This record gives sequence, structure tokens and C-alpha cells, in this order.
Amino acid sequence: MNALNSLILKKLKPVSKLTKLTDGGGLHLLVTPAGKKTWRIDYRINGERRAKNLGIYPDMGLAEARVERDRLKGDLARGKDPEPKKRNVEAAISAGRATFRDMVSLYLTALEKKNPAVQTLQKNVWLLETLAAPLHDMPIADIRARDVLPVIEAVADSGRRESAVRLRSRIAAVFDFAIVRDEAEINPVTSLKKVLPKVEVESTAAITDEKAFGKLLVALETYGDRSVRHALKLQSLCYCRPVETRLARWSDVDLKERVWTIPKEVAKMRREHLVPLSRQAVEIFEAQREISGGGEIIFPNRYRRKHAMISENAMNYALDKVGYGKGTHTAHGFRSSASTILNERGWRYDVIEASLAHVDSNAVRRVYNRALYWKERVEMAQAWADLCDELRQRARRQVEVAAII
Repeated sequence: MNALNSLILKKLKPVSKLTKLTDGGGLHLLVTPAGKKTWRIDYRINGERRAKNLGIYPDMGLAEARVERDRLKGDLARGKDPEPKKRNVEAAISAGRATFRDMVSLYLTALEKKNPAVQTLQKNVWLLETLAAPLHDMPIADIRARDVLPVIEAVADSGRRESAVRLRSRIAAVFDFAIVRDEAEINPVTSLKKVLPKVEVESTAAITDEKAFGKLLVALETYGDRSVRHALKLQSLCYCRPVETRLARWSDVDLKERVWTIPKEVAKMRREHLVPLSRQAVEIFEAQREISGGGEIIFPNRYRRKHAMISENAMNYALDKVGYGKGTHTAHGFRSSASTILNERGWRYDVIEASLAHVDSNAVRRVYNRALYWKERVEMAQAWADLCDELRQRARRQVEVAAII
């Protein structure tokens, strides 16, 4: 029987020792003296007592915790271990039983220590843990080209040709890693380099004509999901990389000082990037605060928990829905739109490049420019936002005139 309710949780007071508040079915809330509140569930599998963390309160509410509890109990009823014990990779290697999965685990651990951009690590995890899954249980030393080829071809045949090329590259990197560790003698991917031709990466689709850009800004207003609509409007005003917008957190934004700090862990060039916020950008953030529901993520996914950001494809999907498909304009394309129009409007090239977070090859000059261009970047941010308003209004008037005629 459930013992907790929302009122009890809201009235929780600081505790002097570790406290366990039970709900039912093994679910409980573990409260620490430091104030951390963690949902956990106790369960048994094969006679062994286990416990699993489900999430942090209040990010995960009571109803969500109960749903997770019921899902886990359903897995147990089907004989599925909700949290299988991790394989001892080093022990397997020492015993001469290293699998491709073992090498992937070590490779990703080594990659993470290099402090890559979040999206780089996530992409590697997806390629190696999901797409390369058919190779996981094979001994790394026994894998040959004939084993790898079907895995790559399956991805290519599904229409994801660029992902197939990247997968081939990542699998090759794992084998190079294994060879250095003396766990493999050859890299079977070497002979597959010509199997899939190199993918020619097309320039990011972008509207760079002012009149057409104004029509795009009008179209954005029609999209229904407010989080995604606001994210796109912010893209148009700040022209950051889409992943930087998706991963934005309230702790990164100072609305009083009108500054958005993109952490180096998120920024593509692995250095902190400051974005001056126009009055219009601040208004978008303020409108989004209510939608984010008190969570840390600024642009939450309404179909998932509030601590999950909008999906990687959400903005491009929205653009497609309002009539701007992949070949016309993309979320990343706002960078090209702003760069082209600002250059044509006579703003200094160096200031525009700094606003795009493009790296100056001279380290000393890079530090100097960050301070030198800030005042101009602030002025340009407001001027660009005002121009966006003007272009949008022009486009609306043209539509109204056309309707009268």
C-alpha cells in the first residue's frame, strides 16, 4: 500500500541522519542530512537482495517514481535483471577473453578522460554501443573484415550512409586501441575503406536573403510546441550551435547582466563562449522559465521528464513542419543566415567571427579579442535582434497586402 503523497514530500524538513521514507512495493525515498533526496527500490532476483536508484526528487516526482517501480517489477516478473552486474573488463582481458565490447568500454573510458565535447562523446557511445552491437560478444582478436562488413552495410542500407561511414571509422579506432594494448594483431577495418565511398558533406542549408529570412521568422510563430518554438527563436537571435541551445541550463544564463555562458564542456571548440543577450532574447528566456517547470533544463522535452532536453532532431522537425525542410533551412543554418546578413550589413568580420565562436589560431590574439570585441558584440546582438523584428514585420505586411489584393 502506498504510504507517501505529494503533501508529505512538500513538507519534508531537514534531517539529522540518513532517513528512509517508504512508499510501497519496495519503493522508498532516501533523504540525507545534506538534503539530497533519492528514489530507490529494493528487490530480489535469484534470491539475492538488490537496490537500484531511480532518480532524484523533485526532478523525479512521486508519480514518476511509482511508474518506474512498476516497470521494474514487470521486468522482474519476466525474469529480466533490471541492473545486471557489470562485467569485469580487466579480468576478462587478463584471462585472454577480451571481447569487442570490452575494448569499446576501455576505449570510451579513455576518450572521456580527454574531456571531449558532450556531443562528441554521445556520438561515439551511440555508434559503438548501439550500432556496433552485433560485434560486442565476439573475441576482439578473432574479428575479421567479413564480420564487420555486414554491420556497416546494414546501417548504410537503412539510408544512414553518413552514420555508416562514421561507424566504420569508430570501429577502426577501437581496433587501433586494441592493437596498442596488444589485444589484437590486425585492424580488419583497413580493408573496408573502399567499401563505402567517402560521404560528401553538404553545406548546411540556410536562408541568407533578408526578405526570405523574414518569411521564415513569421513561419516559426506558427509551430505549436512552445519549448521548440522558443528554441528556434533563440537560434535566430543568438545563432549558437543547436546542441548548445538544447543543452542550455538556467545556471548558464544571467538575465540581469544579459549574458549566456556556454560551458567549455558543451562548446564545440572546447572553450567557454559568452553570448550577449538582446532584449528580445531575454524575453524568450523569461517566457521559457514557466514552461521549464522549475527544472534545470531550459528547453525540456514535453514528452519526457522535465530534466530531459528537447530531442536532437526537434528543431529541424519543426522547421520541416512549417515548410522549411532539410534542403531549405536547418537549425544550424541560422548561423549562416546571421553571418551572411551581418557581413552584408557592414558589421566587422572579426566581430562576427567572435560571435560565432570561431577560433583565432593565435592564442594571444584570441584572449585579447574576447575583451576587445565584447562591447561591439553587445551592440551587434541588439542590432541583429531589432533587424529580425523588422524583417518579420515586413514579411507580415507583405502577406497582408497580398491578401487584400
